[in-house]
Amino acid sequence: MAKQKKRKPKGSDSERKLLEHAHRGLELLSEYQPKLMGKAQAFMAQAMKPRALDKRAKEMLALGMALVQQCPYCIGLHVRSCRTAGVTIEEIMDICAVAVMMGGGPAMTHVAEVERALNEFYLDENGNPIDD
Repeated sequence: MAKQKKRKPKGSDSERKLLEHAHRGLELLSEYQPKLMGKAQAFMAQAMKPRALDKRAKEMLALGMALVQQCPYCIGLHVRSCRTAGVTIEEIMDICAVAVMMGGGPAMTHVAEVERALNEFYLDENGNPIDD
């Protein structure tokens, strides 16, 4: 395991604000297409329920797919959910490596979005891991 160096969070845009922005877009669509969004949300909730894979494994998979799909909103959401599910920073870096293997250079550039989400959800203002 590589030694994790102490890092100070970088970036001016708050990951929480990015996720709030995505949420507002979903609210707008829900206002105009409530039946459609209700079905889409029910489908997503069902897909993430534990079955053969637990919630933790599904969040790890979703993060890797978000990287390959290059979706900054999904990356932030699933990094946050990975933290809740107990996924470590080291595991997230492994997920990033596999995503880059599958998604190439474009996925590699989106690891910057992972860093931004890690800074928001995993590290304090001094770059130290947040203890729960």
